[in-house]
Amino acid sequence: MKYSIHIFSAHVINQQAWDACVSKHSNGLIYAQYDYLDRICDHWSGLVIGEYEAIIPLPWRRKYGFRYYYIPPFIQQLGFIGDTSLLKLLHEELIQKIRSYAWYGDLHFNFSNHLLASELHCKNRTNFIIDLNKDYLDIYKDYHSDLKQLLLKIPEGSFQYSKQQSIPDTIRNYQQQYASRMPHLSLEDYERLNELCRFYATRGDCIIRSALKPDGTILSDTLLLKDQRRIYHLLNTTFPEGRETHSNPWLLDQIFREYHNRDLLFDFEGSDLPGVKNFYKKFGGHVQPYFHYRRNIWH
Repeated sequence: MKYSIHIFSAHVINQQAWDACVSKHSNGLIYAQYDYLDRICDHWSGLVIGEYEAIIPLPWRRKYGFRYYYIPPFIQQLGFIGDTSLLKLLHEELIQKIRSYAWYGDLHFNFSNHLLASELHCKNRTNFIIDLNKDYLDIYKDYHSDLKQLLLKIPEGSFQYSKQQSIPDTIRNYQQQYASRMPHLSLEDYERLNELCRFYATRGDCIIRSALKPDGTILSDTLLLKDQRRIYHLLNTTFPEGRETHSNPWLLDQIFREYHNRDLLFDFEGSDLPGVKNFYKKFGGHVQPYFHYRRNIWH
């Protein structure tokens, strides 16, 4: 069967067909939903195979008149979405299309895109996931022993588990604590994130949880987004006192207690930063890498 392959600007994409493709396939993550892309990306186009049997989102910017790919903030992985048998069938044509649309830049391909990763000499990026569709004790037993000991040493009543914090306050906390580490994030990026989270909140898919002291002082918070397959660990902030009292591992443990026995994966969203990677690893999750493609004149 012959499939058409076209790249369309975002504004002419059939949103309903696009989102149906994302929803249908297990490699369709929340970042690829039309509304997510449209709220976060400077510009994006979509590579469409056939009648939206498969898709590839392509975020881009322009410099000196040339289009280049870029990795938008708060989007971990995109890439080919659809039945991977189509990827095997069409990968040479897809690679040609991707290369011809921009001469340089960076893209992140999702966890299922092993063939693209191999052909394009991509680098593996680390991500951890936990299957929440089991009893809490089955999740807990996979924790590393030092994490179990740390949690047991936290005196009962040290923290309150809160669901009351607002989206703007949670984003502001993250920005204030970590802006110096992330100079690439602009004020506009945070404004776009706020708009995105408000949109998902209207659908009940934005979750905020916090660890508070008994007097209500915030120690750690996290902002999560949810689709029908995953909970995404989008933002996580810990204040200095929270680091001293280990409020953040306690907070994540509380989230797993709340969402156990749900047919969902908890997606940590990384990380390759050694300290963050080691912290996430302690929760016993499964490593599910994604792939970093750097486009240049050679590949």
